[in-house]
Amino acid sequence: MAVDTFNKRSRPAIFRSLTEQQFDVLVIGGGIAGASIFRDAALRGMKVALVEAKDFASATSGRSSKLIHGGLRYIKNLGLGLAWESCHERNLHIRLNKRLVRPIPFVMPLYEHKGQPRWLMRLGMLVYEALSGFNNYHFHKFLTREETLSLAPALRSEGLTGGCLYYDAVVNDSRWTMEVLKDGVAHHGVAVNYAPVTQLLKDQHVAGARIRDELSGSEYDVRARVVVNATGVFSDHIQQLDGRPPQQRRRLSKGTHLVFSEADVPLSTTVVFSSPLDGRSLFLAKHEECFLYGTSDHWEETSPGLPIPAPTDVEYLLTSLNLFMPEAQLGRSRVQFVYSGFRPLVSNGNRSIAPADVTREDRIEVSPSRLVSVSGGKLTTARITAARVLDQVIKLLGRNREWAECTTHKVSIGGTNEAVAESLAYWVRRCPKLTSYFRVLYRRYGLDADEICAEVVRIDEGPDPAAEPIRAEVQYVCRHEMVCTLEDLIDRRAGFLYWNAARRLERLRYGAHIIRSELDLTEAEFESQFVAYSEHLKRFHSLPE
Repeated sequence: MAVDTFNKRSRPAIFRSLTEQQFDVLVIGGGIAGASIFRDAALRGMKVALVEAKDFASATSGRSSKLIHGGLRYIKNLGLGLAWESCHERNLHIRLNKRLVRPIPFVMPLYEHKGQPRWLMRLGMLVYEALSGFNNYHFHKFLTREETLSLAPALRSEGLTGGCLYYDAVVNDSRWTMEVLKDGVAHHGVAVNYAPVTQLLKDQHVAGARIRDELSGSEYDVRARVVVNATGVFSDHIQQLDGRPPQQRRRLSKGTHLVFSEADVPLSTTVVFSSPLDGRSLFLAKHEECFLYGTSDHWEETSPGLPIPAPTDVEYLLTSLNLFMPEAQLGRSRVQFVYSGFRPLVSNGNRSIAPADVTREDRIEVSPSRLVSVSGGKLTTARITAARVLDQVIKLLGRNREWAECTTHKVSIGGTNEAVAESLAYWVRRCPKLTSYFRVLYRRYGLDADEICAEVVRIDEGPDPAAEPIRAEVQYVCRHEMVCTLEDLIDRRAGFLYWNAARRLERLRYGAHIIRSELDLTEAEFESQFVAYSEHLKRFHSLPE
């Protein structure tokens, strides 16, 4: 399968491909876990397919804290193994995929008679550096009171003794998932969204799945030697289709995040602090033109699906922030966007344990029918979780001499750093006035941005230079990233985190003509999707009353 045919118009051909061959592996679930397994299998030369019930990264993997981090707080809980793995994966991605995984400084302010004593912080940071093999992006350092206030002038100055500056990384989680998935497609994997599994096919063991195309209503049987359940919060449902309850007790932890405009936040760097209400670790992370603030963390006894931000979640976050940093005056009126997500955590049955104390390690189960299920894990460690899952798959299948060993620790996603830099430099020389936009494109799409930039320059040098260059980006994602709805386009492909609801709707209305053309929508179909997306924004991304 080629990325050129990874689009809505090619869905009939994709479903034919899914039904006309037997796969080595069928992955159910298009979040970061499923996408990572899919890519790893494709790079090894396996015949692999992936099906997703909704859109790629539309659940947990598009509603995370958007951090690729070493897990500093795991050290406090003595989760040294997970912290070691997280640190090494973060450093690997910064080295291999720095266009996507961006290292940034984090500042943790230190107060007299509050929080951890300085000596304990020094010890903790040395352990953190050691777990990273002393190979972090930059070595941590302790700041004076004046240095800390220069980076974060809105901090409460009373009792402030200084701060600790260290490096972790931020990422656009839905973009990261899409790029991982596309790389699997580019290496001959077959993937499709809006194709829920309705039944597991069985011979002597699980031998594939029946799926339904949500766009046409047609059903298809996909045959595979091994089926992997990587559906996150929906994992129990797939195991029930297997006819048995899950062995591990899963619970849903809900996290809510708020987005503020960069201009409204009196900080020049990311700040990590403990909530004055309950001591939970919170962060204000600096992203492109905005700060992402989060996260609440509590158990929610409900069915999986998209969680709605609750008044208590927003009140907790804003109260914590204004007690910690009152001079910033970041109230409800400053919130640009809000979202909530579920984390599927594996608990030991202890209902009194807090979500923050439950391990983020992955769990892999193989049922008697040979359904492989993976749960837990983190955005940061998804690559190594995928390698562990495929180790189990190979045990079931037997090793094929045609399959390569795992190479995901060596192969950059969307081009090497050097090739990406050279290609970007070419277009910057060609059209210097669009330098900042070209940089955005290459961060998002890697070497695929070359196609977009060529079209952008053609538009710029054409008879209508006032035409907006973003039109070329919309064309690209619709033709190469399986966009099926307006929500897919704005929330998970070509939109920006700092856009509020009104801006998102405005961009859709502005680009209606080209979007309708690329997605083959009639005017009535576009308007129907526009109304549906408007309701989606009101329900899931607006501040609750």
